Amino acid sequence: MPNFNVVLQAGWIVKKAKSVEDAINIAIAEAGKKLNPDLSFVRVDVGSLECPKCGEAFKSALLISKTALVGLIFEMKVFNAKSEEHAIRIARSEIGKRMPNIPLEVLEVSKIEG
Repeated sequence: MPNFNVVLQAGWIVKKAKSVEDAINIAIAEAGKKLNPDLSFVRVDVGSLECPKCGEAFKSALLISKTALVGLIFEMKVFNAKSEEHAIRIARSEIGKRMPNIPLEVLEVSKIEG
């Protein structure tokens, strides 16, 4: 059975943030607490967006009135999945159990060779 690398995206709300960097750090820390210790192997990072005008990439975080929306990326290796769809269901299930009110969107799925 093949192994897959599944990348999911979620929007994380942070209240009382002092800056965009503060919001990013808080979001990553809060997500990490929800995943640990059971899913400590899931990699959590901030996503990036491309500026529609200049094409330059920037961190996906928006801060307005001390409330931020941070785009987080969750990367998980799924072993012995029957198919790509099965790997997605496994990743969504495992991460979703720990974050029940956070919608997860699939960004990328790739087969791990070797």
